[in-house]
Amino acid sequence: MTETSATEPRPRQSPAEMTLLRWLWRDYLRPQRGLILIALFFMVLEGSMLGALSYIVQPMFDKVFIAGDRQAVYWVAAAVGGIFVVRAVAAFSHRTLMHGAGLRVIAGLQQDMVAHLMSLDSAFFGSNPPGTLIERVRGDTAAANGIWQVVLSAGARDVVAMCALLVVAISVDWVWTLIAVAGAPLLLGPVLVLQKLVRRTTTRAREASAGISTRLDEIFHGINTLKLNTAEMLERNRFSGAMSRYLKQEMRARLAQAGIPAMTDLVAAIGFAGVLV
Repeated sequence: MTETSATEPRPRQSPAEMTLLRWLWRDYLRPQRGLILIALFFMVLEGSMLGALSYIVQPMFDKVFIAGDRQAVYWVAAAVGGIFVVRAVAAFSHRTLMHGAGLRVIAGLQQDMVAHLMSLDSAFFGSNPPGTLIERVRGDTAAANGIWQVVLSAGARDVVAMCALLVVAISVDWVWTLIAVAGAPLLLGPVLVLQKLVRRTTTRAREASAGISTRLDEIFHGINTLKLNTAEMLERNRFSGAMSRYLKQEMRARLAQAGIPAMTDLVAAIGFAGVLV
């Protein structure tokens, strides 16, 4: 039996990634498809509200601020308030449903991973410290759950929001629609760069987190030996170094992840400004 270290990097291959995605869908996501479909509906509803808000801006300026139509104030205010209420309910609903499905997926992944690890021989556990395995079971499954939730959110809510903005732009001025369509691909390059950065920094953050788990496991299992040899300060410094490396890598991963929705908001801002003009 050939053993592979849990921290050894594997080459990225598209067929392997597709096989992994099919396995994840078949064994873990498909049983939650009911919750996921309902959550997707609310994501689409939330995304469409951005287009509705953009559409209501024009009569707000034309009839209320410029024409001074007092009668229009009431229905414009009601429309804007209704849009934000629907958006809030939709956002709360799809986040709650996705978190519920995600927790069930995490539980299934961790149970199956532990069962698989216990079936391996002793040589595997000799080459992989307990702290690393704990982080693989706990941390990696949580990270994988976060990734597919983000992908679904981007694929449903943000895409619908972009389409809604384009529809509003076409109804107002087709010239601005061409400008938006021509300018949107310019943002595709930075988004792709950010995606690669997210994958790289997230992997490094998980490795650093595994190092922290390993340090803690060694400290608590060998606490009597540490006290006999008065090595508390040495282990404290080693743990501080591991924590510093983790914070550095985790901050880089969070910054890269925050850049992707920020880029989406930038595209939405361009469309919103086009409607206003």
